[in-house]
Amino acid sequence: MKLEGSRAIVTGAARGIGRGIALELARTGCDVIVGDLLDRPEIAEAASETVSAIEALGRRALSIRCDVSVETDCEALVRAALEEFGGLDILVCNAGIMQIGGVSDITSEQWRRVLDVNLTGTFQCCRAALPSMLEQARGIIVNVASTTGLRTGGERVAYSSSKFGVVGLSQALASEVAPKGVRVNCVCPAFVRSDMSVGEMMLHAGIEDPVEADAAWTRVGEKTGPLGRSVEPSDIGRAVVWLCESDMVVGIALPVTGGSGLPGLA
Repeated sequence: MKLEGSRAIVTGAARGIGRGIALELARTGCDVIVGDLLDRPEIAEAASETVSAIEALGRRALSIRCDVSVETDCEALVRAALEEFGGLDILVCNAGIMQIGGVSDITSEQWRRVLDVNLTGTFQCCRAALPSMLEQARGIIVNVASTTGLRTGGERVAYSSSKFGVVGLSQALASEVAPKGVRVNCVCPAFVRSDMSVGEMMLHAGIEDPVEADAAWTRVGEKTGPLGRSVEPSDIGRAVVWLCESDMVVGIALPVTGGSGLPGLA
């Protein structure tokens, strides 16, 4: 399937993995709506930069405020695609948050917030997008999960649970809508250089300077990844493009790890 002329939504696309996905979709010829928390000045500025980068690639772009945990925001995001671009062909549910801590460490409020954004937010965006996709009997949904949604470790009980849920949601939805022309898959990044991952590095390594933390992240990737570099947002973007273009791929959870965790490699 060629993506030229497709109309896409990417949530959490102002920066990080979401920006990487949005730009790679634009490079294949997609117009992109950037959904994010634009009421936060730093995110609004980043979203503007993402929109400009997409337009520099010769595609249309628009930023829309969206908190995916709010159902009406998800509906407004889809409505913007229909009104401004004339339709919706691709939805990428990327928006997510991280909460470090085990069962005894996090509060019930923190647990609910992570599930509300990562899992319920994905569900609400999918549900908002489906009517138009089903009406045209054509559509692609890619949900961003995580390798911690396939095999978890400690200290991420809420995040991991939410991402296991995203994988399950994607597979259940794929079974439901594939016969109606809508393909659903999910991509499972490992540790990717992003604001979230660098922030985690600052927290655990006690580094206060974001530039220093980013450099530390690079060194970790060089030492631990068999390819000698860290996974970048553009790597996830290219994986999403592949899932969009591959007509016979339905209901999978695709790990993108650079080989980390494979026996004999890392």
